[in-house]
Amino acid sequence: MPVRRRVVALPLFALATAVAALAPAAVPALAGVEVPCGTGATSVENGGFETPGVSPETFVTLPADQVPPWRTTDVLGEIELWGDNFNGLPAAEGTTYAELNAYSAGTLYQDIVTSPGATMTWTLQHRGREGEDTMRVLIGDAGTADVTSDEGWDAISDDLVDDTTAWGEHSNSYVVPEGQTCTRFAFRAIGTSSGDASVGNFLDDISFVITIPADPTPTPAAPKPTHKATPPPTDTVETPTRGGGVGGAGLVVGGLLAISAAAAARLSSRRVARR
Repeated sequence: MPVRRRVVALPLFALATAVAALAPAAVPALAGVEVPCGTGATSVENGGFETPGVSPETFVTLPADQVPPWRTTDVLGEIELWGDNFNGLPAAEGTTYAELNAYSAGTLYQDIVTSPGATMTWTLQHRGREGEDTMRVLIGDAGTADVTSDEGWDAISDDLVDDTTAWGEHSNSYVVPEGQTCTRFAFRAIGTSSGDASVGNFLDDISFVITIPADPTPTPAAPKPTHKATPPPTDTVETPTRGGGVGGAGLVVGGLLAISAAAAARLSSRRVARR
């Protein structure tokens, strides 16, 4: 059964220079200059490491730009990919998976466009190579998250620990803070059972479910009050007779006196009698 082992010896100065060059943690934006956010994608891409792909039962180490859009802090700037069933280990999904510990204990990461307030639920598959290996997920503003340390991150997961018996599935959620439109997602090797920084922490099948809250339903405007016309008031007017009694009644409507027909007849007969 083929077994991949590697011993890397670099001068201390060259090692420090390579790390500084390959892992630009958080570069401040120049005033007035818009800095692109990754590839402009709104979720992690190539989460199964199927691009460029690896033949079954083989492995390769490739410069990060050949495994787009992944970036790495590996000391040589390379990403290690294993093909399905290399050393008898099947992929969790598809035909390819990555080893976080390539030439060093690395961090793989991407910057993606995010919507403030969105809930991003990540899921991944992790497995140990020679025993229990440990990794973490780190999430934060791409402008402040330092891929070489724990500085500037909003969220750092608990240790994800898995052995060689099976792929372990891990999942958690992250709510994008207000004003954060470019978010960095990183997957970092923490420790290996062998103690060898170039051996351990298989990673595969990274996926995201993104939930964006709906806009609140606007409150309907209160109905305008309706005004009902009120008729003008009416007054009752009594028409006296000679005996001091009431000879009839009329109504004043709109300033005019309206009397009944009977009262009008009595008034008329009185006028005739007086003549």
